[in-house]
Amino acid sequence: MFPRTLIKSKRKTKDIIKRCGVIMLGLEIRSSILQVQQGKEDAREGLIKKYYPFILKVTARTCKRFVYPEDDEVSIAILAFNEALNKYNIEQRKSFFSFAELVIRNRLIDYFRQSKQRVKDVPWSSLLRDDDNKDDLTTPIDKLTWQSAVEHHYEEETAKMRRDELLEYSEQLKMYGIEFKDLVAESPRHQDARITAYQVAKLIYEKKGYLNYLQKTKTLPLKNLMKEVKVSRKTLERRRKYIIALVIIMWGEFYFLQDYLAGLEG
Repeated sequence: MFPRTLIKSKRKTKDIIKRCGVIMLGLEIRSSILQVQQGKEDAREGLIKKYYPFILKVTARTCKRFVYPEDDEVSIAILAFNEALNKYNIEQRKSFFSFAELVIRNRLIDYFRQSKQRVKDVPWSSLLRDDDNKDDLTTPIDKLTWQSAVEHHYEEETAKMRRDELLEYSEQLKMYGIEFKDLVAESPRHQDARITAYQVAKLIYEKKGYLNYLQKTKTLPLKNLMKEVKVSRKTLERRRKYIIALVIIMWGEFYFLQDYLAGLEG
């Protein structure tokens, strides 16, 4: 089934949508990247600051441990994200986040190889803090407490990004007359059927003519699809909203929802 958490998230953020309006993430980030590539440093700084939680998340995944702002790996990841901003082709359909994650991972792997050392746990010495009420003394804090606090911060920042992404996705769906409740009702029950729907969506996404048709008419190019897929017209019509929802994830800058697609690649 399509993730039921989407419905819960929509209910919780309904008031936020009214106050903040539509967050056009896909168009916004491409526009910002173009400004970066045109030499606007304020746009560069803005993107690095906005997506700092994303940088930390990829770094932690690659290092297989929690990372801290002062870690060398984080500095390398920031430089890699900056490199991704410079090199990303805004005309391509591949998600910027997928591209940035690849660049970050590659640069970190290069760092690990060059330093000839494996990723290690954060040393206890880094868990010391200055005590303003004492002269030059340092007081050790509980390692688990510190790690828990950092983890909580990451979770909050990531949750905010996820909410923003769901808000944008909700607005994109509405343009095609789709609501989250429709996806839950129409999601195929069997994995094979979901994979088939994913393959149809991927075909539409990869063929410019099909994608343009969908974006223009808000309907599937059924006549042409029937010539290429081994799926009945009736099935395509029944899964129309689900397939369109998948296509929207593919062309949009939906980093978190990409995890859902990963399970449908077969």
